Amino acid sequence: MFAIVSKSDGFPVSRSVGGGQPDLVVTWTSGDRAKAFLAAKGIEAEYSVVALTEDALAGMAKALGCDADAIAFDAYPEK
Repeated sequence: MFAIVSKSDGFPVSRSVGGGQPDLVVTWTSGDRAKAFLAAKGIEAEYSVVALTEDALAGMAKALGCDADAIAFDAYPEK
């Protein structure tokens, strides 16, 4: 699994579910698909694709201001 994070602050691309619920970090099944998403949006310079390793999760947790165990995920709908 892969996520996309901001190069400037490590904040992950996420989806708001509303209702006071925490945002869900969006994931992709492959790095290539995540990179294709960045290319389609024209934002490759501002964002990086990262594999969901413990180090990456720790960085996202720091950016989000929560524990890594508190991060919830949502798969990007792929065709």
